[in-house]
Amino acid sequence: MLVAKSKFRWSGGAMDGVFGHHFGSADATKRVFQLAEAVGRLLRKADNRTLRDLYELLVQDATLSHVDPLLQQLSQSTDSNDFARLVEIGRYFATRAVHREAVKLGLALLGAFGSSDDLAILKVLGRNDEFTLFAAVAIARVTADPEQALWELAREVHGWGRIQIVERLKDTKNSEIQSWMLKDGFRNNIMDEYLACICARAGRLHEALNQQFVDDALLDGAADILRALIPGGGPAEGIDDYAHAADTCESYVNLVWARSDLGLKHFLAVASLRRFLSSPQGWDKREGMGWSELRRREVETLCADVLARAIWRQQISEALSSNDESTFYDGDMAAKELSIDTWEVHFKRVSIAPFTSSSWYRLMQQTDEARIDRVLEFAEASLPLEQIATGPGDELGLGPGSELHGTLDWILQDLRRFPLRGWKFVHAGLQSPVVRNRNWSINVLETWPRESWTPEVITVLQKVRDIEPDQKAKGRLTDLLKGKSSI
Repeated sequence: MLVAKSKFRWSGGAMDGVFGHHFGSADATKRVFQLAEAVGRLLRKADNRTLRDLYELLVQDATLSHVDPLLQQLSQSTDSNDFARLVEIGRYFATRAVHREAVKLGLALLGAFGSSDDLAILKVLGRNDEFTLFAAVAIARVTADPEQALWELAREVHGWGRIQIVERLKDTKNSEIQSWMLKDGFRNNIMDEYLACICARAGRLHEALNQQFVDDALLDGAADILRALIPGGGPAEGIDDYAHAADTCESYVNLVWARSDLGLKHFLAVASLRRFLSSPQGWDKREGMGWSELRRREVETLCADVLARAIWRQQISEALSSNDESTFYDGDMAAKELSIDTWEVHFKRVSIAPFTSSSWYRLMQQTDEARIDRVLEFAEASLPLEQIATGPGDELGLGPGSELHGTLDWILQDLRRFPLRGWKFVHAGLQSPVVRNRNWSINVLETWPRESWTPEVITVLQKVRDIEPDQKAKGRLTDLLKGKSSI
């Protein structure tokens, strides 16, 4: 779905996922009434006009916000003899509509008024993350074994669809599903944090780690679940929401401590856990959750023992030579934990792919006064800044085609540490169609002493201020010219 004038598009199921997780439903009484009336007219007289009227009404707004009260209203106001015709409407929209919201209503109607005869349709559409939520609800209503059907579908989706299904399996007592939740079910393409606590709780992770035999898949799953739980403060439940966190953490570290053949995934999980344990805040309330001071210190000591092993440096060196992005990332994060300088490694990577390399961020993080000129000289020779400086706009600068704007972001963010350096990048950022680039350039200039500005800097600032379309950025440029600063 196109939003405003930007180039941002919702990924499959993202709109329903975001609004379903972060926003309450608006009062949809009027819309429910309009839709119910349109469905009623179609039932009374099925022709192109009544079908078109319902269809046009459907595509005006997201179905999620009003589907439940609409189905309730239809169930109460429609003669049971017409339920079969509601199923026909549902099948028509589900299989023939070209707009996502109409397809969603079709799925909802099949779930409310259909039968197992419609499972094939529901399963096919459910594999698309955009429709998984609606298909899952419908499947649960029309099948004799909802858990099994939902689990089968959950294994075929990896975005918002998986999140929405696993949330509906949180009370499962099926041991196979519980095991899958701990090893793979929490993984998704949005954020593992959404499902980490749900799966740890449903799969009884604290008990699973206390089994006589814990296989590598379970241990790997535990590592990733703990890494997802520990940051806290995000959009999902964190480690303090998991009642058995203390038992789980202690069991996990003991298992890792007893092994010498594990990879960097476990180094990073243990490092994350040690940071959590060494943080001074929040331990008073955790006393009632199994975290005594003695237990905390004992687990922290085990973490330190694991992290001190020499084998990690060898694994880091191997990972930093890998062409696999995930392996390289783990190696780089582990190197950061051990304060290993990877500047040359990242410089080599950006030299190979200056437009698209993800190494710009870590390269700039580790750049100091002795290295900044080398970075800027290379970047100036390698990056086509004229392709960025095409004039201010309201683009978000995300997705394919925006790689240069992302690279400029990384450079500008750290230029704040080097006043009076990199004017060409600041200049390009001020003329970028991406608002974020322009704001980063303003941030850099706020660190420059006013008396150091050349006439060119002042002229450029006046020009871009006059044509700046974003009012907040325009105000910042005005303040900058007046000598005011937000830092």
